[in-house]
Amino acid sequence: MTSKALPEVDNFIPVETTKEDLCFADLEILDFSSYGDGPTARQELADKVHKAMRTDGFFVIVNHGISEEVISRQVDIGHTILRRTPQEEKNRLKADILGKGEYPGFKPRGHWKTANGAPDRIENFNINRNMSLHEQPAALEPYREEIQSVVDMIHKDILSKILKLFAMALEIEDEDFFVNCHSYEKHDESWARWMEYYMSEAKGENNDTPLLLGGHQDFGSLSLLFSQPMSSLQVRNYTDDAQWKYVKHIPGAMIVNAGEIMMWWTGDYFKAAVHRVIEPPQDQRGFDRSGFFYFVVPNDDVIINTLVEESPVLRKAGINKWFKEDEAPTSKGWCNARIRATGQKTLFADSAAKNSEREKIGGVTTTWYR
Repeated sequence: MTSKALPEVDNFIPVETTKEDLCFADLEILDFSSYGDGPTARQELADKVHKAMRTDGFFVIVNHGISEEVISRQVDIGHTILRRTPQEEKNRLKADILGKGEYPGFKPRGHWKTANGAPDRIENFNINRNMSLHEQPAALEPYREEIQSVVDMIHKDILSKILKLFAMALEIEDEDFFVNCHSYEKHDESWARWMEYYMSEAKGENNDTPLLLGGHQDFGSLSLLFSQPMSSLQVRNYTDDAQWKYVKHIPGAMIVNAGEIMMWWTGDYFKAAVHRVIEPPQDQRGFDRSGFFYFVVPNDDVIINTLVEESPVLRKAGINKWFKEDEAPTSKGWCNARIRATGQKTLFADSAAKNSEREKIGGVTTTWYR
C-alpha cells in the first residue's frame, strides 16, 4: 500500500549550527516519553516545570510526539505560503493588528519598530486554530489538512499535558483547571504562526543595532516554539546575574515559555520569560531564520487573576491577588489591547543605561526590555 503523496513545497534551507563558543542558558529539559509512566513520573515532570518557572520561565520538551520531519515540513509550508502569496493578496489579508488587535493574517515587514526605531525585517503569517473564521490565502489550501492536524495535536495533546503539569506544580486539586481555561471548542486569540526574519538581504551591512526583536515578555499564558538551528533567541534568568544567554538548539525539541497571563495567575510566583532575538553569531549571518510557533491564550471570557484560592503553593508563599476584583482583565480584552500596542514605540532612545520601560495598556502595566 502506497502512502499518499504530499503537496510539494518550497524547501527552507536552515543554517548550519554555529561552531562559536556561546554562553547558553541552563534550561530544564522535560522528556515526555515518561509522561504516561504513572503519577510518580508525572510528578517529576511537574517538579521540573516548577523549577523552570521560578528561574527562567523557559523549559524544553523532547519526545513530545511530533517528529522532526513533520516540524521541518511545517516550516517549509510556512515558507511556501509567505513566498508564493502575491503582495496584493497579502495586503488584502493583512492582520487587523491596529484595529481589532488580532493576529490572523499577514504581518508585513516594518510594522514593528526595533530599539532604535528602525522598521523590523520580520514577516509572519498567523491563523486561528479554527481556520474557517478567516479567509485564507490560496497558497495555504493544498496544506490545510496537514496544518489542521498538527495544530490539533499541539493543542489537544501536547498543550493539555503541559497545562496539567502546571496545575500539578501549583498543587491545584483539579488537574484540568488550566485545560478548561483553554478549551479547544471555545474561541480565544491563540494563534499558530510562521515567521521569517529576512536577514540574507542585509548580508554585508554594518549593523550597529544587533537587536532583531527587542526584549519582552509574551502576553499570553504559554508560547510553544520548535527549536531552530540559528542561535538568535536569548533568555534572561531571574536568579543569577540577569545576563542574556542563548537558547541552545536541540533538534526536534519544543521550547516552552510562560507569558504575562501565567505570571498574573501566579502573582509573579511563576516568571514570565524575558527574551529577545538578536543577530546570530558571525558564522550564521547572512541567512534567513524561519520558524513555526503556537501562542496560547485562555478562552475569551476567562477573567485573569491570581489563583490564591485554588493553589496551596501560592498561599504558602504568601502571594496576594495581582488585580483588584473589579480590575482583573478578560483574556480577550487584554490580548487585543496588547497586540495593538506591540512594536509601536521607539524604546530606550533617550538613555543607554536604561534596560527596561513600563507601559500601561488597557489598564494593565506591561514591561519592555532592552
